[in-house]
Amino acid sequence: MTNPINKDFKIKLIDKIPSTKIIHRYKNECEVDVSRYFDRIEFVEIYECKETGYRFYFPFSIIGDSDFYINLSKGNRNYYHDRWEHKVAIKYAKSGEKWLEVGSGNSYFLGKLEKVGVSALGLELNSDEVLRVENEKFKVHNCDFFSFDSKNEGFDVVAAFQVLEHIKDVSAFFIKANELLKKNGRLIIAVPNNNPYLYVFDQYHTLTLPPHHMGLWTGQSLERVGSNFGFSVKNLQYEPISQYELNYILNLCSLDDFSVNNLKFIFLKGVRKVFPKKIFQLVSSIYRKFIVNGRNIFIVFEKND
Repeated sequence: MTNPINKDFKIKLIDKIPSTKIIHRYKNECEVDVSRYFDRIEFVEIYECKETGYRFYFPFSIIGDSDFYINLSKGNRNYYHDRWEHKVAIKYAKSGEKWLEVGSGNSYFLGKLEKVGVSALGLELNSDEVLRVENEKFKVHNCDFFSFDSKNEGFDVVAAFQVLEHIKDVSAFFIKANELLKKNGRLIIAVPNNNPYLYVFDQYHTLTLPPHHMGLWTGQSLERVGSNFGFSVKNLQYEPISQYELNYILNLCSLDDFSVNNLKFIFLKGVRKVFPKKIFQLVSSIYRKFIVNGRNIFIVFEKND
């Protein structure tokens, strides 16, 4: 097996998940049959790159295809609208710049870029979305990132929101981004935060499993991987955890699961049980900002020349 970061970096096996468990979760929680991806595969393995801390699923053949995403999207039609990382990323946009968005979806963010004077191009594999946005006069190519030909036109920014966790060949992604960027160009990425603390009580959260996701990122692993491909970190931040997400964690946290790491959650769970709802909400609205990072990571890399 080849490490998707660097073939010379050593890896270690950290977990094995029965394929039947993954199939069952997708069927029950998403109403999607994923059994065909796991034909004659008894276990899905999770490996960790010893050099960078990046974790990934194996075998690589279990990655989702277009049919999988068509079926999955039936219950997630508003997935791309107005995300936290869009609000953060638009602050980096400057009039006159050229941006490339990988996986532009319904072109929501392309529209935000055009409003601030950015020349924006999107790449999107969903042909229905490409046809639809043509009527809105957005520039979108029905094209895979790795086969995209920029005709030697460099970009000031390459942006990829909720894309990298779906890619099995991580090294090819960073190499391609480096090639497309101008001198001192920026690579802006947002990925789910698998710290793994947000899902520490739900280790096999369905939508972090293949065939949906192929990689499990943390802020630290993103920094380390980017530096291996000629990028320096200019900004790294986490989406603030919401009250809904905090309640989700508390509902999964057991008072019997006593450990140093869980004390912060056990304390809040106790507050919720003993005190009135208004007091709990006040305490947790302050407390949650300090106890755990939220579900998404936003990072800005700069190309080193």
